[in-house]
Order: sequence, then structure tokens, then C-alpha cells
Amino acid sequence: MNDRMQRREIDLHRRVCVITPDVVDIRPAKSAAFVPLIGFFLGVGCFLAVLFLIDALPFALILLLMAGAILLVPFSGMGFVYSIYGANVVIDRRKRTAVWQQGLFGMGVGTQELVPFDKIERLEIEKVGGAPRRGPGQDFVQFEIVLLKVSGRRLELGQLTVPPYLADDGLARARQVGDAVAGITGKPLEIIGVEQPQRRRRDRRPASSTA
Repeated sequence: MNDRMQRREIDLHRRVCVITPDVVDIRPAKSAAFVPLIGFFLGVGCFLAVLFLIDALPFALILLLMAGAILLVPFSGMGFVYSIYGANVVIDRRKRTAVWQQGLFGMGVGTQELVPFDKIERLEIEKVGGAPRRGPGQDFVQFEIVLLKVSGRRLELGQLTVPPYLADDGLARARQVGDAVAGITGKPLEIIGVEQPQRRRRDRRPASSTA
């Protein structure tokens, strides 16, 4: 019950970040499940067409439908399961590693990059876009959350894209992700391209004594 209370979900661009005390999972958004689900139903449809219309269809078309069923059903099914339960990036405090999945055919098969915490230099949040332009419309503001290795290699954790008037909200969400990863890895978080508000110093004047 306590772990559920400490669990947070933060929406990113086409991803969602799930934060728990010891693990940060950055996984596909729920909307990513629609494409593999459609592929799965298409594969089932191909199989049913072969099963019930085998006497009425040309032999070449039957072969194509069988190939479609054989390819679509398993790959789409695994892609659907991965979009619900899988993760693109996993940062684990107990294992002291950050892992990027391969995402082969949307299935997240295997490890593409494994970064021990000792190889991490810092986390960065960089603001991109949002400059005013002439004519109608406006540019979008994008915040990129990046892990920087000691070797200089940059690995993307996620992105946030918002209109300029929601820039503060986008930055706040990006900072929640960056702060969570920084807290688990013990590495500093640096924000780039964002003007930090200057704190006004209050003049402390001694209270005048009245006679």
C-alpha cells in the first residue's frame, strides 16, 4: 500500500514515466498499444479467411493470407504485451544500472545499452524551440531529458512537447523526471536553455525605535 502511494506517473511525448522509490520506468504510452492490437486483429482475420474461405480463394492469395497470419499474430501480440507491461528505459537503484531496451518490432527484446551508475556524469534537461516567429501560429517548446555518460555519449530518456504558454508546466514535469533519476543515480541535474528567475534580496533594515 505504501509503494502504491509513492508511485507517480508523468506523461511524456508518446511515453509515460513511472516513478517508484527504487525504480524509474520510462515506457510506451497506452496509446502505443493500438497499432500492435490492430496488427493482431488483422492477423486473426487472415487466419479466419484461410480457415473458412480456403475453397473459394485463389491459391496465391491463400499463401499471402497464411504468411500474414504467421507474421502478424505473434509479433503484434508481443508488441501489444510490451506496450502494456514493457519499458524503454529502466533505472534501478538496487542494480545500480540504467538499461535501454532494443525495442525490436516494438517488443523491447534484449538490451541496447546498459550504463552502470559509475559511468554516468550527469542528467540534463534542455529547452528547444519556443522562439517567437512572424505570422500566424507559434512554435512549440520541447524539453529533452538526457543522460550524459562520462565518455560524453548522450542517451535520451524522454521528451516533452508543449505550446509556449504551457512551458512552465512542461518544465515542471521534465524536472520531476530528472529529479527522480538524479535521486536514484546520485548524479547532478543540469537545466540548459531555461532562464532561472533571480531571487530578489530583501533589504533587512533594523526596526526604528520610537521614543
